[in-house]
Amino acid sequence: MSLNPADHVDAFISGGRAATKLEKYEDAYHCYKAGLKIVPKHKEIIEDLRELQKIIIKDVETKAAAYEERDYNAVDFCTQDPYPGDVDLFKLEVEILEKKYKIKTETFPQKPFDNLVQQQVANATLAGHNCMQAAKWKEAQKCFTMALQQDPNNYVVRRLRADASNNLDEVTATFQDLWLIPKMKRTQDTWKLGGKMLMRFDLLVLAEFWFRKATQMTTGKDDEPKILFQKCRVIRLYGPLTTDCPIKVDFTEYGRAIYATEDIPEGETVFEDSPIVLGKVFDTVHYKTTIQSCDHCAQSLLSPQEYFMETFSTMESDLRDLVLKYWPNTKPIYCKNCKFVKYCSNDCRTQSWNTYHKIICPARSSATARLFKLSENLGKEPDETGTMVEVWDGHFSPLILARVWATIVTTAKSLARESGDIIPTKDQWAMAKSPYRKFIAYGNISVEKDQKEIKALFREIFSDCGDGVSYEITDAEYNGRYYQAVCNLQVFSSPWTPYHKFLEELGRAEEDEDRTLRLLKYLKEKPPASNVCGMFPLHACLNHSCLNNVEVSDGMVHGKGGVTVRAKRTIQKGEEIFTTYIDTAMPRKLRRAWLYKSFNFWCRCPRCQVEGDDADVCTKCGKKAPEGKKFPGCGKCMKAWYCSVACQKIAWKLGHKLVCSTEHSKTSYG
Repeated sequence: MSLNPADHVDAFISGGRAATKLEKYEDAYHCYKAGLKIVPKHKEIIEDLRELQKIIIKDVETKAAAYEERDYNAVDFCTQDPYPGDVDLFKLEVEILEKKYKIKTETFPQKPFDNLVQQQVANATLAGHNCMQAAKWKEAQKCFTMALQQDPNNYVVRRLRADASNNLDEVTATFQDLWLIPKMKRTQDTWKLGGKMLMRFDLLVLAEFWFRKATQMTTGKDDEPKILFQKCRVIRLYGPLTTDCPIKVDFTEYGRAIYATEDIPEGETVFEDSPIVLGKVFDTVHYKTTIQSCDHCAQSLLSPQEYFMETFSTMESDLRDLVLKYWPNTKPIYCKNCKFVKYCSNDCRTQSWNTYHKIICPARSSATARLFKLSENLGKEPDETGTMVEVWDGHFSPLILARVWATIVTTAKSLARESGDIIPTKDQWAMAKSPYRKFIAYGNISVEKDQKEIKALFREIFSDCGDGVSYEITDAEYNGRYYQAVCNLQVFSSPWTPYHKFLEELGRAEEDEDRTLRLLKYLKEKPPASNVCGMFPLHACLNHSCLNNVEVSDGMVHGKGGVTVRAKRTIQKGEEIFTTYIDTAMPRKLRRAWLYKSFNFWCRCPRCQVEGDDADVCTKCGKKAPEGKKFPGCGKCMKAWYCSVACQKIAWKLGHKLVCSTEHSKTSYG
């Protein structure tokens, strides 16, 4: 291997140009950045980077123009389908309403029409209405009560009394009146208010039912019932996950979001999360790793030879013996059938087989063997001439999608067996899919048309899942699962490696203290990581900001690899928690274009609002510089330009001071 740095720079330049031609812009960017680390002011790389920026922005602007009519609406990507078991929960919550909150189900006999009585009702209702206008809620409530005593079947008055009780914050009284209004007489507002009261009771299945009814009666662009439904659902889904964390998950017009429920000091852990599915990273430029890891839990299988490299064979023999004595056994355990997939333990092998591997094991069919070969070759396979061609262009292994489908199939079949069925029922399929409903999928372009070959391979694999069971991968199913992965994958590695276990054992070995001291000169600062990527349920709710207040790092969760989210600065109670999906040190224009290209949104975060694109336009007021001239930039960040000192001072006070003084963050998204 050449030791001349210039040779490495040339390799990075060639890699960057090749990746640019293949439209793998992120790979190209990281190649060029790696070259600049060796020669910081390399003219050729700097010029290539400028050209790359122009290509990315032009590519994004072209695609954005084609989709500018499509506005992102978060609720359109969330279903209101009931969960399996909701029918029984619904009945239970009705029982709670009656027993705990004393909500009565009454019917009132219809009285003959009486002009005098109706006049009294009208007078009392008018008086109540006038009190409502004057914000005299208690008096209004009394007036409406008088009217209902005369005509208990007057559902308009009952609805008015519910409003008065609601303004008095009398939850039970409010809902009692709404409950007594027959379903056919309930308006959209009645269903909506009833749902809000049920949320106050913490009867979430009933609340969802009321919000679903309100949604069905909605006309026009009123999204409030849909948003309220999703607010209710995220409490059901994420409440149990955040019990011991200083956060809550909410739903806004932009989708799920995480908020602090108390002040969180800088450096404190906000939450930890475990992956629901994981697989290999294909981004070999950004994440160079040849270290094997457990296929099920991502535990590193780093060997002493891989850690010490060439020095392992040249170090003193007694030190080599010391390493072998205390280094944990990292010999992989293989799948009994395919002898190909590696695990760190018998437990992981068994769990993998029972959860998904039995459906997609390479030994099962030629189609599954081909899928694993594709994954090993980073999405490529030979064509009829023997030339390696790309069949899968994702930055993650297609096995991730296969594992999602295989887990669904295995779960559905297990539920069927428990119920004495052979073929899973519709409810059993719904139950099996439910864990993945936590992940929103959004993409502007339907990918199934460009990935016909890999889609056909998946269909072949899942057309026969054993026991007469098959799983249909429709175009919509394929598109949805693909974007679930694209939008939610996070790169991580297990932080507790064999190297760390080795150091721990070595530290306890008092009898080998002398040899340990001699070995120190061979120890590096950090062992190589075995990066994988996974989908994390709670982490997936983090939204992006180029001025993020948390950072994501590798963590140990329940003894396995996962992610830890820590506060980058002090976070105030009620503040939204933001991560970053991108290296925030990128120029604003490139950063925003990249975010649109990768995640389908234009960033409008505080950093993007106070930074500019170039020196031709004043970042604050938008004034254009005279022809042939440039405006002076911020002396600290050089990412904002101003036509005058006045504009600079205003911008400084409006947020540029905070942005300018905040360190940039990189990202580890796949």
